[in-house]
Amino acid sequence: MTAAVAGQYQFADRALAVAAEALLDDTGAIHVNRTDVQQGLKYAAAGQFVVESAVPGLPQEVVFEDNARFIPADVHWRWLAAGRRQCIPEWLESRWLVVLVAALAVPLCLWWVTFRGIPALAQTTVKWLPAQVSQQVGQHTLQVLDSLHFEPSSLPLPQQQQLRVHWQQVLERLQLEPAQYPLIFRTGDMGANAFALPDSTVLVTDQMVDLTASDVDALTAVMLHEIGHVEYQHGMQLMVRSAATSVLFGLLFGDIEGSSELLLGAGTGLLENAFSREMERQADDFAIVRLQQLGRSPLDFARAMRLLMASHSGAPLSTDQPGWQQYLSSHPATLERIEAAEQAGAAADAAASCINCD
Repeated sequence: MTAAVAGQYQFADRALAVAAEALLDDTGAIHVNRTDVQQGLKYAAAGQFVVESAVPGLPQEVVFEDNARFIPADVHWRWLAAGRRQCIPEWLESRWLVVLVAALAVPLCLWWVTFRGIPALAQTTVKWLPAQVSQQVGQHTLQVLDSLHFEPSSLPLPQQQQLRVHWQQVLERLQLEPAQYPLIFRTGDMGANAFALPDSTVLVTDQMVDLTASDVDALTAVMLHEIGHVEYQHGMQLMVRSAATSVLFGLLFGDIEGSSELLLGAGTGLLENAFSREMERQADDFAIVRLQQLGRSPLDFARAMRLLMASHSGAPLSTDQPGWQQYLSSHPATLERIEAAEQAGAAADAAASCINCD
């Protein structure tokens, strides 16, 4: 039997504690006795109580089945019956080398999960999602956009039909199924814009049509960029990434009242913006390659970007903007994208010149 340990006995569900002493017998049972009146307070056989994990600087408490507890007065006292497992946290926290390694490893692991693990998970997951999921998400997204931003197109029906025929011809030349990428038109408060919904629907605003009225090839480049998002399943990937990132930040900061909501909103938003920049570059490359397959120049895409840059007063105008502005921007700088398209066009012209020379 162990020597008696002085401390306090905290009654269950009561704000009352009395001076007591506890000891373990050879069977593993614990006896708690009140010291001021020599009264037995608690007897618990082995398995009827739990010894909490040891924490440096804090007493190792014993918790009984009715939530009463014994708190040793000596913060350094450790119950041998608790076993090594309960002492592992204390051992880890008392070694500076372990703490230093953890301080370095935890942020690295968080970075890897956020920027490598979650994207890989999203890319793998979306491949196994049924087609009905993309269709439902696309239909719901269109309903939300129509309720918040859009109204029916005011373009003349013959003009809409002409653009649909042109789009169908483009898809057929690229050996893509026209029915898979229906083209719809809307007008609203989002200016010259185009979207690819997760169900492969391509939405173009009236303002975008007006902007490219004299340059249908520039409009084609924009729409090819949009179906690049569909081909790479960017919309569904963003949905999976957003959900996974929210869960991750919730696990990390869910117990911080008030601050947790700010961290969840800001952190998830910033990460999604970073993902979007990567996806925009992929869609740009898709459009450039498909333009070349059509016998067109990547300069079509560059012209489209210049038109959009001129129409959107808030678009970034240079590639030397401060790093924090690039991080908060969901798209790469417009001139950066234009330069990439122009370089691709110059490379294509050089290759064509070499072929002609041969």
